[in-house]
Amino acid sequence: MRQLPILVSVLLLSGCAADSPGLAAARYASVDVGENSYRVYTEETRDCVEVHRINPVFPPPSRRLVLIEMETAVVQVTGCRLERGSFVGDQAITKGRLDCTGSEGAPRWVEGTCKTRPWGRWSR
Repeated sequence: MRQLPILVSVLLLSGCAADSPGLAAARYASVDVGENSYRVYTEETRDCVEVHRINPVFPPPSRRLVLIEMETAVVQVTGCRLERGSFVGDQAITKGRLDCTGSEGAPRWVEGTCKTRPWGRWSR
């Protein structure tokens, strides 16, 4: 019975570094930008990207700084820019849509597979 709180803590913390269910089959690359470490999750046929900051920092870094670093991480890993206005999130997790036009060897995306609006149908 004593070990139950430890087990619950381990299970809760293990979910912190997991990708979203929509990117369950995604692969990730780890990259360091500035003083932060990020995981960039992508899928071969989808134009979605999800970025997680995986190092703990206290006090939390500036949101603007982290978003700029996350965008840099996406470009380093994928070689593509982010579609303007599609990058949403906070200092821990962000989602966006890739824009690979003009990139050599740009992948062929399956259209309409990336939904980046954080609140679904209520955000109209």
